[in-house]
Amino acid sequence: MIRSPNSPPLASPSLDTRLHPSRRSVLGLALAAVWGDALVGRARAEPQIVLPAMHSEISTFTELPVVRPQHVPQDDGMLFYVQHSINANVIVYAARRGADGGLDRKSPIEVFWRRYASKGQKRDLSFFERVFAFGVNALSSGEGRWSIGLVSWHEREGTLDMGPNGKPRLLIPVDKRPMRPVYVYAEAVNDGFIPSIRHIDLYAAIDGEKGYVRERVHFG
Repeated sequence: MIRSPNSPPLASPSLDTRLHPSRRSVLGLALAAVWGDALVGRARAEPQIVLPAMHSEISTFTELPVVRPQHVPQDDGMLFYVQHSINANVIVYAARRGADGGLDRKSPIEVFWRRYASKGQKRDLSFFERVFAFGVNALSSGEGRWSIGLVSWHEREGTLDMGPNGKPRLLIPVDKRPMRPVYVYAEAVNDGFIPSIRHIDLYAAIDGEKGYVRERVHFG
């Protein structure tokens, strides 16, 4: 069952309001997606951005709220995806498999666009997107496990491996627990050269348990 993200949580929300640790943490997964679409046809110099004060809160749900169910990618091996309110285009993070069926030893994650604003075609990241926001660093720790870091989200280092069900699994710390990211959504307003970000939501599944967690980062 799909619930509207504006509906109240089915379970009593657990709120944990605190200052968010850094600007780069919230830019990395969503802001560059907004830049990427907003800057089409414009000069792509690295933006100089001053963000207002930030704080985040944690809410729990028994069912996953889906903001745009008509634009949920269905790519094989998908680990999570990034949406935003400017348009329908989506960034996909997916596991890359090797010839033996396991995770590719040299590059276990691929990142690309699904251009739902046109025909849903796949497109590789641009240099700007790969270097400043969505690039992935994967360091093998042996035994089929990798330490995963994003270019702009290095504070939350994740772990990639094959889960008990034989499928690729990415775990990141959310609310001080390891969770599987499902998707990220940025609420933005295209009101200038650089869109204004109202809030960013990270939806994650509690590994080994039922239920979902949303971390919402507010601006201002």
